[in-house]
Amino acid sequence: MKFKEAVEGTPGVEAAWRPGLQAIERADRRHIDVEDGKCLRGSVNLDAAMKHARPHDPRWDYGVGHQAARNAAEIVYWIEIHPANNRGVAEVLSKLAWLIQWLKDSAPLLRDMPRAYVWVSSGKTSFTLSSPQRKRLAVHGLRHVGRTFKL
Repeated sequence: MKFKEAVEGTPGVEAAWRPGLQAIERADRRHIDVEDGKCLRGSVNLDAAMKHARPHDPRWDYGVGHQAARNAAEIVYWIEIHPANNRGVAEVLSKLAWLIQWLKDSAPLLRDMPRAYVWVSSGKTSFTLSSPQRKRLAVHGLRHVGRTFKL
């Protein structure tokens, strides 16, 4: 399955797919460094797409489709751009739980694609590489990458 097809086949986000990183808000784009734009398979602003249907939910920010090599499977990087402090850990884990449940209940086409969950700091990170916070993130399959995510 292709990322674009999976997005277009998912109720609630079917019109949210954009080429490249166009779905990423301008202020957040500086946190994503793309080595080869030809590998991008589009993006979706999940937060914006789901805002009206689920206004009080802790919505995840973005999905970005990427295909590293011609014959490789497309992968979805589920990206959350959020302050990286002690309070942020609980908030981002809440958003991750929401995303996983949404994928399970409402987005089987996207759920079945290879994926990675990525947290990008929107500012200074207040925990270290060996901190309990990082270990807690790893238990949930969430990778914290600092201020820039390199694709």
